[in-house]
Formats: sequence, structure tokens, C-alpha cells
Amino acid sequence: MNNLEKITSGSEHLGQTCIVCQETITQEDEVVVCPRCRTVHHVDCWKRKGGCGKTGCPQIAKAVVGEKPEGDGPPPPVSKWVIFGGLGAIIAIILLSIYWPKPPDPAMGRTKIVFLGEAYYELTQEMIGLANAYNETSEEIYIDLQLLPPGSVDQKLVVLIAAGEAPDVIALADERLWYFIEQGALLELGKDEEGEPIYAVQHPGQLTQMVIWGETLHPEEALEVLHYFADHVTPVDLDMLRELDIKPVPLFGF
Repeated sequence: MNNLEKITSGSEHLGQTCIVCQETITQEDEVVVCPRCRTVHHVDCWKRKGGCGKTGCPQIAKAVVGEKPEGDGPPPPVSKWVIFGGLGAIIAIILLSIYWPKPPDPAMGRTKIVFLGEAYYELTQEMIGLANAYNETSEEIYIDLQLLPPGSVDQKLVVLIAAGEAPDVIALADERLWYFIEQGALLELGKDEEGEPIYAVQHPGQLTQMVIWGETLHPEEALEVLHYFADHVTPVDLDMLRELDIKPVPLFGF
């Protein structure tokens, strides 16, 4: 229903009072006349009130023809090409993440044995050379050698153990060995002449004991790697190192 009226000089509503705002209707105002009670309203008052402002009149706002109110209005429809383009980009990202070439695995299908320990520069270079030489010829085992500067292995070892990713072979300081044995965390390597279990092999190049983590998935391969370094690392004077009485920092949580 269209009840919009433009006030002119000859309009019968000129000079009347808008029932909502109580302001006088002036020339050029736009008004709405209630179709039920014939009460005059400014267009804005009619819209704001939601219909007739006269008490008791049930007339609600219906069609008021005029300029559309200012505002952003509903967003324009999204082009189907934009939608298809977005879906295509998402699919491309997913496919790229699946089929993007992965870096080659240095183990190349061989059983990977992680060796974790500390070493000074010369020993690190020697053990890296030994590991590279072993990996070049071994068809079954790959040594993942992880050597850290002295004094830094404890914290990493704690993190790896807590994450369930303990290394297969560990070079433990002498002071650490018995704690791990008492905790039942190490793999038994054999028996001595008196029938006592052996859990460690002396590292020939430093004051550490090479052990195997008790929950390793590859005990036989880990034992081969342990004995490989025990047999090939250049021996040093361990008694002289003991005389220096160098103590490691406490192991966090151990």
C-alpha cells in the first residue's frame, strides 16, 4: 500500500503536526497518511515507529515508496568464477602438499640407528668420518650420528626420552650409567665371566660408556653400531682424563 505524499503549497496537510515528532508539516516534506485513522506522519517517523503513531491505531508499516535508505545494503553476490577459483586454489595446495617431492632419505630403506653423544672437535670429525665410511658400504644399517658439544647432551636426552624418541645408542657419562641401569632403561649386552650382566662398553675416545636404549626397535643393529665405534675410534689415555676429574653438569630429571 502506498501512502506516501509530497507536501506542496496546496496540500491539505500543510501546517499540521506530525503525531510522532510533534513538528509542523512544512512545504516539501514527505509524509505518510495512516490509511486507518488518517493521521499524518513524516516518512521517517512512520518508518521509525513501524507504522501509525496514534495510540490505539493498529496500522503497521507496509509499503512506503520513496528513496531507498542509505547504507551498505546486502553484499553483492559472489561471482561463480571467484568461488571456482578459490576451490581450485585449495585443491592445488592440498595436491601440492601430497605430491611435492620429499627430500631423499639418506637411509634409503636401511635400518636407521641413532647414535647420540658429546664430543670435542677432533673426536667429532673422526666419528663423522667413521659414520660416513660405514654408511657408504653398509647395505642394511644407516648410522644417524648426532654429536653435541660437551655439556649439552643431557637436556636433549631428557626431551627425547620424554617424547618417546630415545636414541638407539647413547654415549653416557660414567656418572650417569648406574642411574640408568638401576632404572632398567638399558639393554643388556651380555654377561661377564662371573655371569653378571653387561650394560655398557667403554668409549675408547672419551670418558663415556656406550649403551643401548632398552626399548630400541633394532637391538641387533644397535649392538653392531656400538661395537663398530668401540673398535674403530682412536683410543686415548683414559686414566689421564680421569685424573683431570672433570664432572658433568647434573642431568635434568635424572
